[in-house]
Amino acid sequence: MNRKTLTTIAQQHLDVSTLDANDSDSVGFHSVSTSSLDSALTAAYLAGYAAAMRAAGGSQADALPTERHVMVGSTWLGEGDAADWSDDPRAETIVTAPIPEVALTAYRWLEQKACDVLIPTAIRQRRIS
Repeated sequence: MNRKTLTTIAQQHLDVSTLDANDSDSVGFHSVSTSSLDSALTAAYLAGYAAAMRAAGGSQADALPTERHVMVGSTWLGEGDAADWSDDPRAETIVTAPIPEVALTAYRWLEQKACDVLIPTAIRQRRIS
């Protein structure tokens, strides 16, 4: 699923003309009904599901992006390969679907919760291998 698909869903279900970041409140913030939000989220889920099914069938256009994360038990060490992060023999490289929660580590007030709870949970949920 790509940005064009998400923009189309936003336009059709939420009456949002663009998903591009903007410094204007009138363009960057929108009020939407819960039923519109529900239909947009459903459309996005179905579009992602369809893309995943096509990727599973071998479609290179819908190839699923992956990330590599290093875990020792339930502790997330970071992105990459175990050999790069730790000499601990328990360190494991885990391939996952994308985990945008990693971006939370850029925000100091959210970093500890992201590292301790959100990212390890996301890794367990999105594990591919």
